[in-house]
Amino acid sequence: MDSDNGDCVDYAGSQSPFLAETDMTQINLKKNIITSGSFRLLIMVVSFFTSVMSARYLGVEIKGRYSYLITMTGFAWATLDLGVYRSIPYLIRKFPEKVHEVFSFSLFMFIMENILLGFFGLLFIDFWSGFLSFELSRTAALFLIAIITTTKFAMQLQSLQVGMDKIWSYSIARVLSTAFIAFLLMIALLFFGNANKLLFMLAIMIGSQGVIIGYFLGTIKCKPIRFRFDPSLLKLIYTYSFRVFVSSLLVSLLIRFDIILIKKALGFEHVGIYSIAANIIDVMQIVSNSVGSLLLVKLTDSASLEEKWHIMRKLLIVFTIILGIANLGFVFLGRFFLGVFYGLDFLPVYGVYLWLIPASFSLSFGSLFNNYLNSKGFPIISIVFPAIALLINISLNLLLIPVRGICGAAFATSIAYTMWFVLIVIYEHFTTGKRLASYLVPRKSDFVEIRDYLVSLVPFRKLKS
Repeated sequence: MDSDNGDCVDYAGSQSPFLAETDMTQINLKKNIITSGSFRLLIMVVSFFTSVMSARYLGVEIKGRYSYLITMTGFAWATLDLGVYRSIPYLIRKFPEKVHEVFSFSLFMFIMENILLGFFGLLFIDFWSGFLSFELSRTAALFLIAIITTTKFAMQLQSLQVGMDKIWSYSIARVLSTAFIAFLLMIALLFFGNANKLLFMLAIMIGSQGVIIGYFLGTIKCKPIRFRFDPSLLKLIYTYSFRVFVSSLLVSLLIRFDIILIKKALGFEHVGIYSIAANIIDVMQIVSNSVGSLLLVKLTDSASLEEKWHIMRKLLIVFTIILGIANLGFVFLGRFFLGVFYGLDFLPVYGVYLWLIPASFSLSFGSLFNNYLNSKGFPIISIVFPAIALLINISLNLLLIPVRGICGAAFATSIAYTMWFVLIVIYEHFTTGKRLASYLVPRKSDFVEIRDYLVSLVPFRKLKS
């Protein structure tokens, strides 16, 4: 596969990220975190209201059906991706001359997947209905296929932007996608109460990914792309991506497999309740996931372990503060907000989320440290630890769901996430000469630096100076 390596410029007139000459040698992590974090804060607010509107619109049972299908499509696109999207930032930092070719490869796969999945999805629709334990119409099957292909392509394009240090464009695309979902959900609540709500939600999801794809393609002007298979490029892509794929798939299963177990054991209504609690975790992870992607790029460029550890320590402090405040607020106000915003049918979410509070910390910390491992070249241990945590999670779910229901599933998840994070830290500590733990101990200078940096962002101080 090859592409025309002619001139490419974005519509804003700046140098195209597809040019090998683009300077990608300097990463300002603070600037990127502030830029992305500011947008992510907006996304968190909009995502909260989106979650509220979808719960109000769908109700408990249909919300459970929707969450189950989205979970399954998530596993599907991650399997098709084979870790490519997670390895793209690393690849771009190491081989910047391959940016345009990686984009061409992603586009080619997107086109082929739509054709092949559409054909085989409809041809074997009865098989897929049985596999999912969910009766699929032809329309629903096509919608699910579109979600799989558009999500995969959108994630790869976002990874390209992160790898090229195009954080502003990356953030704008995410905001537009989230706003698209919120706007259409508002329209649905007002005017489409009698529509097929499940299909309408699936259509919204397709559109939201289309917004990301359209924004990326619409801001880049390139000469026509020519495709041909390039074995060296494919080897390069999949050599780096395979371990990431196994690791990320295991992490995805760790995060979402309880949805499948709850569906089989308790039914869609319980999935609907649990999915709201899990969605609160997801909203809190928006910042950590964003920082994790930026962190992978920065750590890949960092030469020494000590430099990586200093960065990790400061991020752990910041996330402990953020998550601590957020969870404390939920403990005191969560029941009230659930009743007011989601409705009385979703009040059981409060009890479920209390069991997930440890998971909110451990998932953020584990994600950050997993990106740290990936920055060291995707070692095999990044596969082993999620696998161990997944086995713990499944075993505890099977034991606790029959006894404690969805609260048991939440407790099992918290234990599994915590084990994942602790195993990474213990491994790194003992394989780096027992030095890591001392570097992760908070220091007074860290708090002073964080305070001074936040103060520097206050507008009136800048005007005064």
